[in-house]
Amino acid sequence: MAVALIPGKFADKALEPVIKKLDKVELPGTKALTAAKASLMKKHKVACFKKNKKGSDVEYDRQLQGQQDGINKMSVKEYLDNRESYKAIGRKGTGQAQDKARKNFKEDLIKEYNDELLAEGEYIGQEALDKATELALNDMNTLNALHNPDMIAGGNDVVFDLGDASVNQSIGSQWKTNGGETLSRVDLMDIEAKKALEELGPDTLMDVDLHRCK
Repeated sequence: MAVALIPGKFADKALEPVIKKLDKVELPGTKALTAAKASLMKKHKVACFKKNKKGSDVEYDRQLQGQQDGINKMSVKEYLDNRESYKAIGRKGTGQAQDKARKNFKEDLIKEYNDELLAEGEYIGQEALDKATELALNDMNTLNALHNPDMIAGGNDVVFDLGDASVNQSIGSQWKTNGGETLSRVDLMDIEAKKALEELGPDTLMDVDLHRCK
């Protein structure tokens, strides 16, 4: 049987075209600011994120890069507005975007597995589809929808990517911890964004650096 049929391996391969496509998507409300080359806030280096034991270095760096890119496409006002909304309602009423993204990806994954199984000739017809569904569901259990950035870090309820669930949960849980600083990672970002808003104006773009502890 082909290596691609090992649960988890094919999901990585199948994610590649999805990621390439999503790289072209602009976050809501940021296109005009990017095109206008708005001023940047002073770069803020966020305390490093400690990698979880399960996740790979490559996946951890990929997800951090996605969150960093998402934050840096926002104006300081948009970031702060989103943060206030999150403080007020948290994740209440969210989830529709995640459900839709997972449903679409699962359907694509089933099709890819089914085509692979049929090509190998080991399964045919409904048997191939059933096996493809089983393999896809196994993979989906390891994946989370990624907002880029997390909603706690100013993200919108819009899914731009999927990735290793353990990595996503590791990063998400560290936003509200301090990483050795006096305040949490996200509280310090709030402070820097407010400074930029006061000194440079609402259209100033965020400029943060997210990195893994090494």
